[in-house]
Amino acid sequence: MLSLAFCLAVVSCGAGKTDDTAGANKEQQVANDTVIAEVAEVEEEVVVDVEPFFITPDLAFMEVHGHVKSVEYMNGRKAVFDEEGNLVDYATEYSGDNEVYIGRDDDGYIVSTYDGPGGSEMFDYDKEKMRLVLTAAGDGAYYSECNIKYDENGNVFRYSFLSENMAEETSDEWYADVEIVAKDDQGNWTELKSEDVTVKRTIVYY
Repeated sequence: MLSLAFCLAVVSCGAGKTDDTAGANKEQQVANDTVIAEVAEVEEEVVVDVEPFFITPDLAFMEVHGHVKSVEYMNGRKAVFDEEGNLVDYATEYSGDNEVYIGRDDDGYIVSTYDGPGGSEMFDYDKEKMRLVLTAAGDGAYYSECNIKYDENGNVFRYSFLSENMAEETSDEWYADVEIVAKDDQGNWTELKSEDVTVKRTIVYY
C-alpha cells in the first residue's frame, strides 16, 4: 500500500505597524491558503477506494479468490464458504453423505482431508502468494503427488506427478502441461484442459 505523508509548516507573523507589513502578512496568508487547498486536492486525488484482492487460506485450498460462495467440480467435489471466506461445508467425489474430516496447520491452512471411501489427501501451499502448490494422496501401500506449477501471472501451466507403489517397490514420474480454457469475470478459471482431460467447475459469488 502506498501511503503519502504531507507536512505543512505555516509561519505566523506578528501584526505589523505599517501598511506594507500588513500587506505582506495578507499575501503570506493567501499563499498558505493556496498551499492548503492544493494539498487537500492532491490527497483527494490519491485516496482511491479500491477493493483489495480477496484471498483466505480456505479459498486458496480450492484455488479461487474473491467473495466466493461455492465451488463445484463436475466430478462432485464441492466447497461452500461464508462471506468471510471460511469453509463451512465440503464434499469430495467419494464422500457422499459422509463427513469429510479436515486437518489444519498452525496458520489455519487445510493440510489434510479424510473422506473414508476415498482415503486421505495432503496439501501444501506457497504461503507468501497464498496458493496451493501440492496435492497428494496415500493409503499406506500407494502414494501419489501432484506439484502445481504456475507462470508469472499466477496461472497454472503444468502438473508434475510422482507415484510410488510400496508393495511392488516401483515409482514413476511424469508431467502434463495445462491449458486454461476459460475464466470468469473475477479471474478464476472455470475450465482447464490437460492433454485429453478437461476439468470444469462452477463458481458462485456473494
